[in-house]
Amino acid sequence: MSEQIEERDEAPPAAPQARLGAAVRTMTRGWALPYLVVLVVAAADLVVGGDLSMVAFLVLGPLLASRLSTDRRQVLAAGTVAFVAGVLLGEFNRDLTTGQQALRLLLIGVGTLIALINQGALRREQSALERAADTVALAASLVAGVEPEEAYRLLARSARSLYEADAAAVYRRDADQLLLAADDRHGLIPPMPGWLGRTNVPDAFASGPVEATVRSATAPEATMLAARGLGSVLWLPLLDPAGRQTGVIALAWRRPDPRLSAEALGASRQFADLGGRAISGSERVRAQTEILERVQALLLSTPPAWAQGYRIGVRYQSASGLAQIGGDFYDVVEVEDGKGLAFILADARGKGLEASSLASVLKGAFRSLAGEGASPARVLGRLDRVVAREGGDEDFVTALAGRAHPDGRIVLATAGHPFPLGAAPRPGEVGAPLGLGTRAAEAQATLCAGQRLVCYTDGLVEARNQAGEFIDRAAFEQVVHVEPLDAALDHLVAMVNDHSVDYRADDLALLGLEYAPAGP
Repeated sequence: MSEQIEERDEAPPAAPQARLGAAVRTMTRGWALPYLVVLVVAAADLVVGGDLSMVAFLVLGPLLASRLSTDRRQVLAAGTVAFVAGVLLGEFNRDLTTGQQALRLLLIGVGTLIALINQGALRREQSALERAADTVALAASLVAGVEPEEAYRLLARSARSLYEADAAAVYRRDADQLLLAADDRHGLIPPMPGWLGRTNVPDAFASGPVEATVRSATAPEATMLAARGLGSVLWLPLLDPAGRQTGVIALAWRRPDPRLSAEALGASRQFADLGGRAISGSERVRAQTEILERVQALLLSTPPAWAQGYRIGVRYQSASGLAQIGGDFYDVVEVEDGKGLAFILADARGKGLEASSLASVLKGAFRSLAGEGASPARVLGRLDRVVAREGGDEDFVTALAGRAHPDGRIVLATAGHPFPLGAAPRPGEVGAPLGLGTRAAEAQATLCAGQRLVCYTDGLVEARNQAGEFIDRAAFEQVVHVEPLDAALDHLVAMVNDHSVDYRADDLALLGLEYAPAGP
């Protein structure tokens, strides 16, 4: 054959002596108990001797091996050892007649046969349970959205157990190459190729299942199989919902003929379809997660710890995972010419990329308006039009916008959002949420040095315990007033976590400002 399977980062095939040593270790490692039974019975026969004739109980060796091992070679090894021990003990025990000795050896042989039958039944039962469990786990991964690496490993393990293959490998498609993503194989079989090329293994790029055998002199896979002591391979393409190949499963057996029925081949298409969907789903979740991570970094950028006479602190905690990031965001912008700070805390309706995208648009618009020196009420009025233009028919955003002046004066305007904790202005008129035609009014207060306010989203005040109870707002107010700002924010988050445990349904965002004209 002129062309070879392309490989890289692969261990060379094991030498015959190394493979023999590995086989011996496999035959003996962890299975000393059946051989120990043989040894104990043999010793007892030599000590007691004669009438008791305990050598008949050597049959316990293979029977015990059949219950402990799923490898037929272990059972055969235990039976062979028991048979040899029976022959040797018969030579030492002169009281046994030839007929008695033959009967005992026959019992050992029959016991070994029964052990093999029992072991085969147990192995089939365990294999069926493993196949069912792996298939269920693979189907569950479609719903759970596991990481791609875990999906590839699960698919390789499921494929091998489902088809009782000696090796299974899953490759992902990269242009005209297939890159090894995961494999599951018998311990004596070397790793599968690290990558495959279309020109070298065209069957791996086929749109349907293709079988190849080492017996075929023209099969490109023959060299790959022979180098690993394998006799046949079945390629199962992985397709995305649009029918494009995203990878392939390679199922390999030591025997030259996979012995797959027409029903099994038909089922393999369904299995590959399930696997392809699992991989596509996990890759899609990862791509969305990466986008959301970037959006989160934009929405939740950390402001300086002190600016324009104010200490600043922020906290954010998602109610669920990263893939369910909501539309909560905060921002603090220094107004030009030392005129203080403009800040905002908002909560866009919904979860995921859609809510986060709308929130990022609003944050960009806020920064532009804050740089122009717009008042809080004017900021909310402009953002209301942005939501109406960029959002859907049912989208809305609650927001609190404010201005912190260098002399301690605070101006707030709210669009459907609660007023802050602490020394905030007294609640005035609350405008409608952004996107619903808000007309926000402004409220003012003046902070003394050391006074602070803490803006929050619904995740703080709507956290419930198992009995459905909220946290008393007075407890929040006490924490805000008596602790340093960073410690107060941490304490607020801890209060929510301790109270709600698994019953928190909304994200939590906090923005704290403390008047500190003397500096950090």
